[in-house]
Amino acid sequence: MTREEQIKVAQEKFAELIRSEFDRIEAMKADKEVTDFSTKEKIVVGILPGDGIGPIIMEQALRVVNELLKDEIASGKVEIRTIEGMTIENRVAKMESLPADVFEECKKCDVLVKGPFVTPRAGDGLPNLVSANSLLRRGLQLFAAVRPIRIPDKGIDWTFFRENIEGEYIWGNKGIQVNEDLAVDFKVQTAQGSERIARAAFEFAKKNGKHNVTVVTNGNIVKLVDGNFIEAVKKVGEEYPGIEVQSVLVDAMAVKMIGNNRMQTPCQRMLSGVNTACGAYR
Repeated sequence: MTREEQIKVAQEKFAELIRSEFDRIEAMKADKEVTDFSTKEKIVVGILPGDGIGPIIMEQALRVVNELLKDEIASGKVEIRTIEGMTIENRVAKMESLPADVFEECKKCDVLVKGPFVTPRAGDGLPNLVSANSLLRRGLQLFAAVRPIRIPDKGIDWTFFRENIEGEYIWGNKGIQVNEDLAVDFKVQTAQGSERIARAAFEFAKKNGKHNVTVVTNGNIVKLVDGNFIEAVKKVGEEYPGIEVQSVLVDAMAVKMIGNNRMQTPCQRMLSGVNTACGAYR
Protein backbone atom coordinates (compact mmCIF):
# COMPACT_ATOMS: atom_id res chain seq x y z
CA MET A 1 0.00 0.00 0.00
CA THR A 2 1.02 3.59 -0.54
CA ARG A 3 1.54 5.93 2.39
CA GLU A 4 -1.83 7.57 1.86
CA GLU A 5 -3.56 4.18 1.74
CA GLN A 6 -1.88 3.16 5.00
CA ILE A 7 -2.99 6.41 6.62
CA LYS A 8 -6.56 5.88 5.43
CA VAL A 9 -6.70 2.36 6.92
CA ALA A 10 -5.31 3.66 10.22
CA GLN A 11 -7.86 6.50 10.23
CA GLU A 12 -10.72 4.04 9.74
CA LYS A 13 -9.52 1.89 12.64
CA PHE A 14 -9.14 4.94 14.86
CA ALA A 15 -12.63 6.15 13.92
CA GLU A 16 -14.09 2.84 15.10
CA LEU A 17 -12.35 3.24 18.45
CA ILE A 18 -13.71 6.77 18.82
CA ARG A 19 -17.24 5.58 18.03
CA SER A 20 -16.99 2.93 20.74
CA GLU A 21 -15.90 5.58 23.26
CA PHE A 22 -18.85 7.81 22.37
CA ASP A 23 -21.13 4.88 23.22
CA ARG A 24 -19.30 4.25 26.50
CA ILE A 25 -19.53 7.91 27.48
CA GLU A 26 -23.28 7.92 26.90
CA ALA A 27 -23.59 4.80 29.07
CA MET A 28 -21.64 6.53 31.87
CA LYS A 29 -23.89 9.57 31.63
CA ALA A 30 -26.98 7.37 31.94
CA ASP A 31 -25.75 5.12 34.75
CA LYS A 32 -24.87 7.09 37.89
CA GLU A 33 -26.44 4.74 40.43
CA VAL A 34 -24.22 3.78 43.34
CA THR A 35 -25.07 0.72 45.43
CA ASP A 36 -25.76 1.43 49.09
CA PHE A 37 -24.94 -1.89 50.74
CA SER A 38 -26.36 -0.75 54.07
CA THR A 39 -29.86 -0.86 52.57
CA LYS A 40 -29.63 -4.32 51.01
CA GLU A 41 -31.51 -7.14 52.69
CA LYS A 42 -29.18 -9.75 51.19
CA ILE A 43 -25.64 -9.51 49.83
CA VAL A 44 -24.50 -12.16 47.33
CA VAL A 45 -20.75 -12.76 47.32
CA GLY A 46 -19.47 -14.47 44.19
CA ILE A 47 -16.31 -16.58 44.45
CA LEU A 48 -14.04 -16.91 41.38
CA PRO A 49 -11.28 -19.39 42.36
CA GLY A 50 -9.08 -18.62 39.31
CA ASP A 51 -5.94 -20.40 38.08
CA GLY A 52 -2.71 -21.75 39.53
CA ILE A 53 -2.61 -21.16 43.27
CA GLY A 54 -6.01 -19.44 43.07
CA PRO A 55 -8.15 -22.38 44.24
CA ILE A 56 -5.69 -23.09 47.07
CA ILE A 57 -5.63 -19.58 48.50
CA MET A 58 -9.35 -19.12 47.88
CA GLU A 59 -10.09 -22.23 49.95
CA GLN A 60 -8.32 -20.63 52.91
CA ALA A 61 -9.94 -17.24 52.27
CA LEU A 62 -13.35 -18.90 52.34
CA ARG A 63 -12.48 -20.67 55.59
CA VAL A 64 -11.87 -17.25 57.16
CA VAL A 65 -14.97 -15.67 55.58
CA ASN A 66 -17.22 -18.52 56.72
CA GLU A 67 -15.99 -18.02 60.27
CA LEU A 68 -16.17 -14.22 60.33
CA LEU A 69 -19.58 -14.08 58.64
CA LYS A 70 -21.11 -17.23 60.10
CA ASP A 71 -23.99 -15.33 61.73
CA GLU A 72 -24.77 -13.34 58.56
CA ILE A 73 -24.57 -16.48 56.42
CA ALA A 74 -26.80 -18.42 58.82
CA SER A 75 -29.41 -15.64 58.82
CA GLY A 76 -29.39 -15.34 55.03
CA LYS A 77 -28.00 -11.79 55.08
CA VAL A 78 -24.97 -13.01 53.13
CA GLU A 79 -24.88 -15.74 50.49
CA ILE A 80 -21.58 -17.24 49.29
CA ARG A 81 -21.85 -18.40 45.67
CA THR A 82 -19.00 -20.14 43.80
CA ILE A 83 -18.80 -19.31 40.08
CA GLU A 84 -17.10 -21.92 37.91
CA GLY A 85 -15.66 -21.57 34.43
CA MET A 86 -12.75 -19.15 34.74
CA THR A 87 -9.89 -21.63 34.51
CA ILE A 88 -7.48 -20.93 31.68
CA GLU A 89 -8.32 -24.34 30.22
CA ASN A 90 -12.00 -23.45 29.94
CA ARG A 91 -11.29 -19.98 28.60
CA VAL A 92 -8.94 -21.34 25.94
CA ALA A 93 -11.45 -24.04 24.96
CA LYS A 94 -14.10 -21.35 24.43
CA MET A 95 -11.62 -18.78 23.08
CA GLU A 96 -13.12 -16.26 25.46
CA SER A 97 -11.15 -14.41 28.12
CA LEU A 98 -14.39 -13.88 30.05
CA PRO A 99 -16.96 -16.49 28.96
CA ALA A 100 -20.44 -15.03 28.50
CA ASP A 101 -22.10 -17.51 30.88
CA VAL A 102 -19.57 -16.71 33.61
CA PHE A 103 -20.09 -12.99 33.17
CA GLU A 104 -23.84 -13.39 33.51
CA GLU A 105 -23.34 -15.17 36.85
CA CYS A 106 -20.97 -12.40 37.98
CA LYS A 107 -23.62 -9.77 37.27
CA LYS A 108 -26.01 -11.54 39.66
CA CYS A 109 -23.61 -10.92 42.57
CA ASP A 110 -23.13 -7.84 44.72
CA VAL A 111 -19.49 -8.60 45.57
CA LEU A 112 -16.84 -10.66 43.77
CA VAL A 113 -13.85 -12.28 45.45
CA LYS A 114 -11.39 -13.63 42.90
CA GLY A 115 -8.19 -15.57 42.70
CA PRO A 116 -5.51 -14.87 40.07
CA PHE A 117 -6.41 -15.39 36.40
CA VAL A 118 -3.75 -16.39 33.89
CA THR A 119 -3.28 -13.80 31.13
CA PRO A 120 -1.39 -15.48 28.27
CA ARG A 121 1.90 -13.92 27.21
CA ALA A 122 3.95 -14.27 24.07
CA GLY A 123 5.79 -17.60 24.15
CA ASP A 124 3.31 -19.27 26.54
CA GLY A 125 1.97 -21.47 23.77
CA LEU A 126 -1.52 -20.23 24.58
CA PRO A 127 -3.89 -18.12 22.45
CA ASN A 128 -3.36 -14.39 22.84
CA LEU A 129 -6.43 -13.80 25.02
CA VAL A 130 -6.89 -10.34 26.53
CA SER A 131 -6.82 -9.87 30.29
CA ALA A 132 -9.90 -11.31 32.01
CA ASN A 133 -9.34 -8.85 34.87
CA SER A 134 -9.58 -5.95 32.44
CA LEU A 135 -12.78 -7.30 30.90
CA LEU A 136 -14.36 -7.75 34.34
CA ARG A 137 -13.47 -4.20 35.33
CA ARG A 138 -14.93 -2.76 32.14
CA GLY A 139 -18.00 -4.98 32.03
CA LEU A 140 -18.96 -4.30 35.66
CA GLN A 141 -17.73 -0.68 35.64
CA LEU A 142 -15.33 -1.34 38.52
CA PHE A 143 -13.65 2.01 38.02
CA ALA A 144 -12.14 2.43 41.49
CA ALA A 145 -9.49 0.16 42.98
CA VAL A 146 -9.38 1.18 46.65
CA ARG A 147 -6.25 0.14 48.53
CA PRO A 148 -5.79 1.13 52.18
CA ILE A 149 -2.32 1.12 53.73
CA ARG A 150 -2.10 1.68 57.48
CA ILE A 151 1.05 1.46 59.62
CA PRO A 152 0.07 3.22 62.88
CA ASP A 153 3.51 3.21 64.47
CA LYS A 154 4.92 5.11 61.47
CA GLY A 155 1.97 7.47 61.27
CA ILE A 156 0.95 6.13 57.86
CA ASP A 157 -2.73 6.09 56.99
CA TRP A 158 -3.10 5.95 53.19
CA THR A 159 -6.02 4.85 51.06
CA PHE A 160 -5.32 4.72 47.33
CA PHE A 161 -8.09 5.24 44.79
CA ARG A 162 -6.86 4.02 41.41
CA GLU A 163 -8.82 4.73 38.23
CA ASN A 164 -9.22 1.19 36.97
CA ILE A 165 -10.63 1.38 33.45
CA GLU A 166 -9.26 4.22 31.35
CA GLY A 167 -5.71 5.33 30.55
CA GLU A 168 -3.70 2.82 28.53
CA TYR A 169 -5.71 -0.16 29.69
CA ILE A 170 -9.01 0.42 27.92
CA TRP A 171 -7.47 0.26 24.43
CA GLY A 172 -4.55 -1.92 25.51
CA ASN A 173 -5.24 -4.54 22.85
CA LYS A 174 -6.53 -2.11 20.21
CA GLY A 175 -3.37 -0.38 19.04
CA ILE A 176 -2.88 0.26 15.34
CA GLN A 177 -0.04 -1.35 13.37
CA VAL A 178 0.19 1.24 10.59
CA ASN A 179 2.94 -0.63 8.73
CA GLU A 180 6.00 -2.71 9.59
CA ASP A 181 7.80 0.42 10.79
CA LEU A 182 5.10 2.15 12.81
CA ALA A 183 2.79 1.04 15.62
CA VAL A 184 0.58 3.30 17.73
CA ASP A 185 -1.02 2.68 21.12
CA PHE A 186 -3.30 5.04 22.99
CA LYS A 187 -4.11 6.61 26.34
CA VAL A 188 -7.79 7.44 26.91
CA GLN A 189 -9.35 9.98 29.26
CA THR A 190 -12.98 11.02 29.52
CA ALA A 191 -14.49 13.78 31.61
CA GLN A 192 -17.00 11.34 33.08
CA GLY A 193 -14.37 8.72 33.97
CA SER A 194 -12.08 11.30 35.59
CA GLU A 195 -14.83 13.02 37.54
CA ARG A 196 -16.28 9.84 39.03
CA ILE A 197 -12.93 8.61 40.40
CA ALA A 198 -12.23 12.11 41.75
CA ARG A 199 -15.64 12.23 43.41
CA ALA A 200 -15.00 8.85 45.04
CA ALA A 201 -11.76 10.21 46.54
CA PHE A 202 -13.36 13.46 47.71
CA GLU A 203 -16.30 11.64 49.28
CA PHE A 204 -13.91 9.37 51.13
CA ALA A 205 -11.88 12.36 52.30
CA LYS A 206 -15.02 14.17 53.47
CA LYS A 207 -16.40 11.18 55.37
CA ASN A 208 -13.08 10.40 57.01
CA GLY A 209 -12.01 13.85 58.14
CA LYS A 210 -9.25 14.40 55.57
CA HIS A 211 -8.75 17.82 54.05
CA ASN A 212 -6.29 17.49 51.19
CA VAL A 213 -6.62 15.77 47.79
CA THR A 214 -3.50 15.46 45.67
CA VAL A 215 -3.57 14.61 41.97
CA VAL A 216 -0.51 12.68 40.80
CA THR A 217 0.16 12.46 37.05
CA ASN A 218 2.78 12.73 34.32
CA GLY A 219 1.17 16.00 33.32
CA ASN A 220 4.51 17.55 32.37
CA ILE A 221 4.87 14.97 29.58
CA VAL A 222 1.35 13.77 28.76
CA LYS A 223 -0.06 17.26 28.42
CA LEU A 224 -3.59 16.67 27.16
CA VAL A 225 -4.86 13.49 28.86
CA ASP A 226 -3.18 14.04 32.21
CA GLY A 227 -3.85 17.77 31.99
CA ASN A 228 -7.57 17.05 31.53
CA PHE A 229 -7.46 14.64 34.46
CA ILE A 230 -6.00 17.33 36.73
CA GLU A 231 -8.63 19.85 35.64
CA ALA A 232 -11.42 17.31 36.19
CA VAL A 233 -10.27 16.69 39.76
CA LYS A 234 -10.06 20.42 40.43
CA LYS A 235 -13.57 20.88 39.03
CA VAL A 236 -14.99 18.23 41.38
CA GLY A 237 -12.99 19.77 44.22
CA GLU A 238 -15.00 22.99 43.89
CA GLU A 239 -17.93 21.05 45.39
CA TYR A 240 -15.87 20.30 48.53
CA PRO A 241 -14.81 23.69 49.94
CA GLY A 242 -13.14 22.23 53.02
CA ILE A 243 -10.71 20.08 51.04
CA GLU A 244 -7.53 21.46 49.45
CA VAL A 245 -6.47 20.21 45.99
CA GLN A 246 -2.80 19.77 45.07
CA SER A 247 -1.03 18.41 41.97
CA VAL A 248 2.24 16.44 42.05
CA LEU A 249 4.25 14.66 39.34
CA VAL A 250 4.44 10.90 39.74
CA ASP A 251 8.23 10.70 40.20
CA ALA A 252 8.14 13.44 42.85
CA MET A 253 5.27 11.63 44.52
CA ALA A 254 7.33 8.44 44.73
CA VAL A 255 10.03 10.33 46.61
CA LYS A 256 7.51 12.04 48.91
CA MET A 257 5.92 8.70 49.80
CA ILE A 258 9.21 7.51 51.27
CA GLY A 259 9.46 10.34 53.77
CA ASN A 260 5.96 11.81 53.99
CA ASN A 261 3.63 10.17 56.46
CA ARG A 262 0.92 12.80 55.90
CA MET A 263 -0.49 11.06 52.81
CA GLN A 264 -3.77 9.30 53.41
CA THR A 265 -6.01 8.66 50.39
CA PRO A 266 -4.48 8.56 46.91
CA CYS A 267 -6.88 8.06 44.00
CA GLN A 268 -5.05 6.78 40.97
CA ARG A 269 -4.98 5.97 37.29
CA MET A 270 -2.28 3.96 35.54
CA LEU A 271 0.51 5.23 33.29
CA SER A 272 3.05 2.88 31.72
CA GLY A 273 2.97 0.54 34.69
CA VAL A 274 3.22 3.44 37.15
CA ASN A 275 0.23 4.57 39.15
CA THR A 276 -0.84 8.17 38.64
CA ALA A 277 -3.03 9.34 41.43
CA CYS A 278 -5.30 11.84 43.02
CA GLY A 279 -5.35 11.39 46.75
CA ALA A 280 -6.60 12.81 49.99
CA TYR A 281 -4.02 13.72 52.62
CA ARG A 282 -4.38 14.72 56.24
